[in-house]
Amino acid sequence: MLRLFRINDPYRLIMLLIMMVLVALPYFIATTPLTYPELKSFVIGEKVAEGHALYSEFIDSTPPLASLFYGLCDLLFGRSLAVRHIIALLILFTQSAYLGVMFVNKKVFAENTYIPSLLFSLLAFISFDFLSLMPELLAFGFILLTLNNLFKEIEFRVQRDETIFALGLFTGLASLFSFSYIIYLPGAIIILIVFTRTTLRKYFLLTFGFLLPHLLLVCIYFLSNTIPELWYHFYLPNLKFSTHAFINFTGLLVLCALPLFYLFVSLFILNRDARLTKYQAQIFLAMFLWFIVALIQFFLAEDLRPQSLLPLVPPVSFFLTHFLLLIRRKKIAEFNLWVLILGVLSVAYLARYDKIKSISYENLVLRQTHVPVKNTRLLVLAHQPYWFIHNSLATSFYEWDLCQPIFEQPDYYEHVLNVSRAFEHDMPEIIIDPENLMKGFFERLPSLQKKYKKSPEGYRLKEIGQ
Repeated sequence: MLRLFRINDPYRLIMLLIMMVLVALPYFIATTPLTYPELKSFVIGEKVAEGHALYSEFIDSTPPLASLFYGLCDLLFGRSLAVRHIIALLILFTQSAYLGVMFVNKKVFAENTYIPSLLFSLLAFISFDFLSLMPELLAFGFILLTLNNLFKEIEFRVQRDETIFALGLFTGLASLFSFSYIIYLPGAIIILIVFTRTTLRKYFLLTFGFLLPHLLLVCIYFLSNTIPELWYHFYLPNLKFSTHAFINFTGLLVLCALPLFYLFVSLFILNRDARLTKYQAQIFLAMFLWFIVALIQFFLAEDLRPQSLLPLVPPVSFFLTHFLLLIRRKKIAEFNLWVLILGVLSVAYLARYDKIKSISYENLVLRQTHVPVKNTRLLVLAHQPYWFIHNSLATSFYEWDLCQPIFEQPDYYEHVLNVSRAFEHDMPEIIIDPENLMKGFFERLPSLQKKYKKSPEGYRLKEIGQ
């Protein structure tokens, strides 16, 4: 296996794609379960596809490019999980191929090899969650472009204004897919300070490139007179960097135990035995700093789940490649690679089918939950996303953390007005109201109250003539 990808032959990447398809085949045959983030992407995608404006006509803190991506997926694939997983697999393959080609072009190793692509593809199967078609995949793609431009700046031969501008621009676009990727801006600045002689003007150019997508976003909302909604529903919630853990930290450590072991061994041996050129040593230290930045981003991510580890995969693949190339006896290097492959895939498959007790996907995967209604437009006044497995969202109220203050304070005229307008444009057939929060609004909106009757779930829209 190692000999196969050690050769600098782009056609080896076709074999890598075939291998990735074979490894993913069990997940496609036994259909991976729906996860909470995927369900959220369904709901948001449907509202965006219906034409609702983000943050003003639809209350949610999801970054704008992520929401538009959800809408595009809804238009193209509907709620088909299988198609989304296939697209995610192809994106992962493209990213692994790009990483290998980038390392070859930048000559970061003593020999040109596609082993980093092989290791990237392997580590992308640490969990079935990596096959989710989520905006983090696209954000990570922009981060790979950022890394490529960072390498260009470290090379003394290539230092151009368009390179530094593109570095900031790609980071800014990534943050509009996943806001926690904003951390790569100070990370890139630190690496540039350490390894380059970048002028102050270029740092301003880098910052402007990063801010440009955000400035365009603000201009769009300024023209529609909805800047307060953009601030309160997007920037302010995301600047809190609150994290929701879908899997516990112990489970993540068990999933990553073998790669972590090889990472520590690699760093120890490379620090002791590696003979690198000055340029390769700079890239090595830059990748180590990049690993630290990616680790910080992981803890700042909105959703703490296996796919959040994706930005850590390139630096880990980089160090493991150095380690394997350093082993002089090919049989020993091959043995270590197979241990890594079989170990990672075994743990991933066993965890997927709940065979490892310390790894629990209970908070990530939607279990079979009895929902008494189907194919109905709902308003859910609680944090109970499972209601939308077979139903769609009515009104503009979705993210409960942002909507809860509105429904708990019916004395504010603005809140009553918002609810009235939302019902006027998109009347829910059923209101799931476990705390009876609608009572205060019905008292102030008697015309709206007449359209609903009490039900076990909360309220149901009356039929014509009732």
